Amino acid sequence: MAQTSPSSVDLIDAQDRDPSGQISLRALLAEPLLRGRVIAGTAGLSRSASWCLPLSELGEAGPVSSPDLSGMVVHLPADALAEPDEACALVADLARRDAVALLVWPSPEGRVPDLTRAARAAEEARIPLLVLPAEADYRAVSRLVGQKALAQTSHVLEYGSRVHRTLAEVLARGSGIPAMARAVAGLARCPVLVMDADGETLVCAGFEPGAAGLAAEPARIADLIAERLPDLRESDDCARTLTELNLREGELDDPVRVLIAPIVVGGDLYGRLVLVENVWPPDAHDLAQHRVIAEHGATLTGSEMLRQRSVRAAEEQARGDFVESLVHGRFADPHELEARARHHGFDPEGRYAVHVLTAGALLPAGRRDQRRAGAVTRMVQVVEPSDTQRTLAAAIGPFIVVIRQVTGDALAGQASVAQFAGQLHRALRPHLGDDLRLTHGRAGRGAAGVAASYYEARVAMGLARHTGAAPVCGYDDLRVHAALKDVAASVEGRAFAREILDALRRVHSQTGDLEQVVLAYIRSAGNLNAAARTLKLHRNTMLYKLDRASRALRMDIRSADAQFMVWLAHHIDTLAAVTGALSDELSPPVDSVEAL
Repeated sequence: MAQTSPSSVDLIDAQDRDPSGQISLRALLAEPLLRGRVIAGTAGLSRSASWCLPLSELGEAGPVSSPDLSGMVVHLPADALAEPDEACALVADLARRDAVALLVWPSPEGRVPDLTRAARAAEEARIPLLVLPAEADYRAVSRLVGQKALAQTSHVLEYGSRVHRTLAEVLARGSGIPAMARAVAGLARCPVLVMDADGETLVCAGFEPGAAGLAAEPARIADLIAERLPDLRESDDCARTLTELNLREGELDDPVRVLIAPIVVGGDLYGRLVLVENVWPPDAHDLAQHRVIAEHGATLTGSEMLRQRSVRAAEEQARGDFVESLVHGRFADPHELEARARHHGFDPEGRYAVHVLTAGALLPAGRRDQRRAGAVTRMVQVVEPSDTQRTLAAAIGPFIVVIRQVTGDALAGQASVAQFAGQLHRALRPHLGDDLRLTHGRAGRGAAGVAASYYEARVAMGLARHTGAAPVCGYDDLRVHAALKDVAASVEGRAFAREILDALRRVHSQTGDLEQVVLAYIRSAGNLNAAARTLKLHRNTMLYKLDRASRALRMDIRSADAQFMVWLAHHIDTLAAVTGALSDELSPPVDSVEAL
């Protein structure tokens, strides 16, 4: 059933009521019982009242009196203003305590003292001062104000109920945030923005190109609000309650008033609902209506955001479980693989390469870091989108694992894997920092190829840390380690490495780290001076340490054979350490990776 927006008649009757839930003082004084003489403070007649109190209930006036009379009209006997000095002090004190108006009730005989001084004080304080008819005693006045205030509150609640019911139907249909924004814009008859917690615009509705000024520029309004977000975040009131801002662009004559309602769900700020007034200055009645719409709209928009976030979280969880099953080869049978692959768009016959990335910002330390990892996986999904190359990403421990489909021949496939790795690094580095490291395995076919490629990517990640490789590298970039994989896995290979390196490590406490000295010497191609500069050692100290290493190895470290033996032992030991650390988590996959 089509919904119509509640009209202004639903909320107020002409000018008799203030739509915020209080009574307009000007309308209140138009009642027959209160038709007295306004003798001062006419500038304050635009204020609103919610209740009436007698002067006897306010306590003694004085500098320590608390300003707790907001929205109150004060009913006081004329005798309280008989003394001019005391009358001025009383008027000033009640104005300071934020009273709305002073209603002076004459004596039963109708006598009213000279109020000249009191009127002058009321005029200076901009608080209305009027003399009531004799029949307007406190009981009659308080009953009238209370009845009208309760009636207005009832009107506001009824209007809010209609707004809530209209928006709740949109929520029940599950039409999404754009439909909710359009419904809010239709109710308010003004443009609407929905922004996330970081100030990014999610949806805009109701903006017309023909409108004047900022009202036609949602992007500019969003930018101006985003500039104010730091101030809004610092204020708990602004962060959790409705805020009104005046925006001005450049030299525009007319500012734009916006209402910003925080979208809070479960104590967390999900975003903000922004209503943009069409005219300047905004109509007081329209503003009051829009406050009601903004508050209900923010609540129901938050419910829709929560629903969508829950759906998205469930989808990401399912995708994450599938990615984890793929890289670990955990499927009960081929039928399970086929069913889950069909749901996630994974081609069991396709070729895929696995990328693994990590950074300090991804280390799991709390709920915020988990949300950051989820945001990174969503960013990965949109890097180099393609209709023919499927991308699946998930957070597994401190890593983001990305499975990317590879197409084309061997040469083109190899180039596409490296290109995609570079694109990932460039896209994520601004968000994850300079310590971002990314490695990838070789492409393989189907689920078995994914598991093998993941194993290679993890091996490459471990080797890159030990060898100081580039931030982006693949398993093929570490060819020497790949060639030594079988040697490092053999008993003979590990025994050889242990024998050579232990000879250098045994004398560590006496002469320093001989292993690092020898490795620096080998990396500098036997250049003694270059190696000494790398280690920040004196040339003579370097000579002494190399001589000590030669004695420990029982061979001249300057010879090519000795250097090759140390180099080989170091690489075998590094590869054995990396693969050994992975053995507790992963079983080496079947060697089914196809060469690209």
